[in-house]
Parts: sequence; structure tokens; C-alpha cells
Amino acid sequence: MRVVYEFSNFRVDPVMRQLSSGGAAMPLTAKAFETLLVLLSNRGELVSKGDLLDAVWQDTAVEENNLTQQIATLRRAFGERAGEHRFIVTVPGRGYSFVAPVNEIEVTGSEIVAMQASDTTFTLDIFGDFLPTLRNRVDSGVGFGSAIAIAYITLVCFVGLWPVFFGAPVTHSRQIYAVLTFTSSAEDAALGAGIRDTLRARLGSIEDVEVRPNRIGIPSDDILLAGKEMKADVVLTGSVQRVDDRLRVVVEMVDVKRERLVWANTFDQNRSEYFELQDAIAREALRAIGTPRS
Repeated sequence: MRVVYEFSNFRVDPVMRQLSSGGAAMPLTAKAFETLLVLLSNRGELVSKGDLLDAVWQDTAVEENNLTQQIATLRRAFGERAGEHRFIVTVPGRGYSFVAPVNEIEVTGSEIVAMQASDTTFTLDIFGDFLPTLRNRVDSGVGFGSAIAIAYITLVCFVGLWPVFFGAPVTHSRQIYAVLTFTSSAEDAALGAGIRDTLRARLGSIEDVEVRPNRIGIPSDDILLAGKEMKADVVLTGSVQRVDDRLRVVVEMVDVKRERLVWANTFDQNRSEYFELQDAIAREALRAIGTPRS
């Protein structure tokens, strides 16, 4: 037996880590789902931003903007429009509160199986027709080729429906990132390429992140256009400047769908400390999207 939450036409299963609506699973990132669970556990109460950050990111230091992004993700999943606050209310400068009425339902093992198989009655009926037909054909000694074909179709259908019967792993939507070439003088092009490649490698190690491969011909001077052509959610880019042995790197993170800058930073370093500069940029970029600063 386990507890699931129901509100409006949504259901949240903490064990399966799944948000669904009308029986259809709705993909969420791991951090968005954790944020939702904390709010549901404290529904009707104000949860401070600090408490949410501590609960979702635990010992990892992240920017408050990461929490804002998860709240925005949840509101989009619930279909909330700006200013509606039917589910999540923002208390400016303090935190958030889940205000929709919530029912806690205890689900037994048999009910869980029933829910998972609720849409498979037709398929089971087909299996019921397949198996006697197969047996009759084999017993009669005729139509052996047809019997083999029926057996093959039955096997394929069963394998395809295995996740329905026995539960499938919950998949979360992945943030898609693109890292563009950093603008620089011809002399410092290798420096910009090194920063870009380091960012790509670090981002590619994150579970909920997919990094788009570099594409020739994609314009890097128009960030939004490049992001849309690469079908990316977020674009990272920047510039490299050098005066004598001093480097200045400006890094920008742009949300393509909302068409706005979500994070930016400036890094100054001696040219001799170039690898340290790469690591610092990657560390702060990962921190900005809510990952450990390793």
C-alpha cells in the first residue's frame, strides 16, 4: 500500500515519481518533481525559498533562479496562466504555497495493478483470441505457417505491453542545451573553442541535460535564432577578450523559449591560468542550472 496525491485532474505518485493527468503521464525533470513533492507535503503552508532550496538541492549551493525555473515548469505542467495561481501561490520575497485542495489516497497493490492495466482490456481480449486459435491450428496439423505467424504477433504484442503490465521506469523531460562558439579575435579563437568544449563536456555529464552537437552554418551572432534552429531550450555563449596577458570572458545563458537572459557572469584571469579559467566557468555554469560544483 502507498499514498498518492490527487488534485483537480492531476495525480502524483511519489513512489513511481510520476505526475499524470487523465491517466496520461506528464514528464517532469527530477528537480521539478522534487519541488512539487515538498510543496504537496506542506500544502496550505508557506514554504520559504531557503527551505525549498535546502530540501531539493540539499547540500548543494545553487542560485535562487534555479528554484524559480522549477516553479515555472510546474505551472506550465498545470496549465496555469500568469497571475492565476490556482495551484501555486508566490509570496514575494518569502516563498511559495500549494493552495489547491489535495486528497491523499491509499492505493493497495491490487489497485496499482488495476490502474496500470486499466487501458489494456482490448489487448487482453485479443490475446484471448490468439491463444485458442494458435492451439486449434497446431492440434489440427494444418496451417502451421499461420500458427507460427500468430505466435510471433502475440510475442511482439506482449513484449510491447510489458511496461504496461509490470511498470515502466519513469522518464523525465530533459533540458536541451546548445553551446555556441565564443566570439574572439583570430588570435584567441583557440581559447574560445577550449571554453566551449569544456562547457559541453561538463554539461553532457548531467543526468537531466542533453547537449546539442555543433552544427556548421548555424549563426552564432543571433543567439535566439541559433537556439531555435538547433531545437535547444537553453543556449550558452559568450566572448573572449584579451589585453596583454589578461583575459576577460563574458558568459551568457539564454532561455530560447522565453527569449530572455537567465544567467550571465564575467571572468577575469591571467592567460597563464587558462585551464583554471575554463574550470571556473564550467563550475559556475553548472551551479547556475542547479548541479553540484564539483
